[in-house]
Amino acid sequence: MKFLFGALAMLFIVGCGSKKPSDRYIINSIKNAELDNSKSISRNEFKMYFQGRYSQIDAGDMGRLPAKKLCPAIFAPKICEGADTNKDGLITIDELFARLDKEFDRVNVDKKPDLSYKEFHQALLP
Repeated sequence: MKFLFGALAMLFIVGCGSKKPSDRYIINSIKNAELDNSKSISRNEFKMYFQGRYSQIDAGDMGRLPAKKLCPAIFAPKICEGADTNKDGLITIDELFARLDKEFDRVNVDKKPDLSYKEFHQALLP
């Protein structure tokens, strides 16, 4: 099963480029991010979702991904903007988490503790 998910992730990464995410991708992303059936996405769920995406791409578990590889693969270019804080061309998981906090605040227009599905969707758009 793990191999199947890895193979699907690679096909997805290779095929996605910088295209706008499909409705199916958005729906599946919401299902994967929303872990407690609360009909919203907490800051922790938001981070866990992107940490999972990061881990899929970082198959060697190095903890440092080239921005050119990570950014197109996660379908969320706004998250990558400014994530590479030390400008070395690599995004570490710590840099990603710091950027995710900013992105959560950016898309959280109603300033509630959790994101609505619509707000989460905004984080996935180019």
